[in-house]
Amino acid sequence: MTRDSTSDPLVGDVLAGRYEIVRKLARGGMATVYRARDRRLGRVVAVKVMHEGLGDDADFARKFDREARAVARLSDPHVVGVFDQGRDHGRPYIVMEFVEGCTLRNLITREAPFSPARALELIEPVVAALAAAHESGLVHRDVKPENVLIGPHGQVKVADFGLARAVTAQTVTAAHGLVIGTVSYLPPELVTNGHADARSDIYSTGVVLYELLTGEKPYAGDTPIQVAYAHVNKAVPPPSVTLRRTNHAPVPDYIDALTVACTRREPDQRPRDGIDLLARLRRARMALAAGVGNDPSLSAIMNPAAFRSSQVWSGSPTARVDVVHTEPVATRQAALPAQHMAGQQLAGAAT
Repeated sequence: MTRDSTSDPLVGDVLAGRYEIVRKLARGGMATVYRARDRRLGRVVAVKVMHEGLGDDADFARKFDREARAVARLSDPHVVGVFDQGRDHGRPYIVMEFVEGCTLRNLITREAPFSPARALELIEPVVAALAAAHESGLVHRDVKPENVLIGPHGQVKVADFGLARAVTAQTVTAAHGLVIGTVSYLPPELVTNGHADARSDIYSTGVVLYELLTGEKPYAGDTPIQVAYAHVNKAVPPPSVTLRRTNHAPVPDYIDALTVACTRREPDQRPRDGIDLLARLRRARMALAAGVGNDPSLSAIMNPAAFRSSQVWSGSPTARVDVVHTEPVATRQAALPAQHMAGQQLAGAAT
C-alpha cells in the first residue's frame, strides 16, 4: 500500500451521515484508508473504503458484513478494533480504531536486521493477536508487515482481520487471477488450492520473523508468479544461513528451528495455530533472555517435526519431545520501547 495525502473525491464527504472523511491516508489493491471524524462520538477514526466493483456482488456484501461483525467481537489489545461497517454509494466500508504511528514495514526498512531479542519482541504481539483470533475461529489470511501497526509508545496492533477472507471468496477464481495475500508472505496452500486456515497465518508470520532476523524476504523474483512458485517448491532457509551469507552473526539454533517450523511447506508440520506458536515463542524468549546459546533439545521443541523425521530426540533415544501448551490466550501488552514517529499517521494498511 502506498501513502497518499493528495486530493480524493471522498474527502469532505460524510458516510452514513456520520463519518466525515478528513484526509486520504493510503491506497492499496482493494481499499483506500481515510482519516475521518465520527460526528456522533466526536472521535478520530480510520475508515477503509473498498474500491469500486468489489461491493457489486450481493454474496460478497454478505460475507464482508459477516467478517466485519466477527472481527468487531474480538477483544484483544493487539488487534485493531473494528467499530462499525456499512455501505455508501454501493461501496462497503469499515470504521476502525485510528492508530497514529507507523507500520512494521517502516521499521524493517529503517532498522532490519534486528537482533534476535528485538525480533521476538516485535513478533510476539502479532502472534498474540493471531492466538486470540484463532481461538475465535478467525483466520487473517494476509499477515505481513504492512498490516502490523506500531503506535507512538511502541504498542503493536494487527489490522485487517477477516478482510482477505471476504474478498478471496469473490476474487480467488476470477478471470484476472487475483490471489489475496501479498505474494512474499503467501502460504503454499493458498497458491495451490486456495484454502487457508490458522496454519496459513503461521506460515506468513514465520516469513515476517525471517525478515525481521535477516533484513530480507526469503524469495525474490522478477514476477509475482516466480515468488509464488518458490513458496510452493522451496523450503525457507534457516535465518542463520542468510545471516552468514551477509556477514552477520547467526542466531541461536532454537530460533532458526522456530522460524523453519513456521515456514514448513506442509501445514500439518507447522505450529497448529497462534496459541501453539505463542507458547513456543515465549519459551524461546525466556531462553534468549537467560543467555541460552545453541540448545538442540530446545530446538526439538521449537520444530518437533524436523527432529521426528531425523529421529533426533531430546534426552533418551526413546523420549519424544512435545510442546506443552500452558500459556493462556489472553496476553500481556509487550513492553516495547517507544519509536520515533514524527509526522507519521497511519490507520491500518489496506491490502
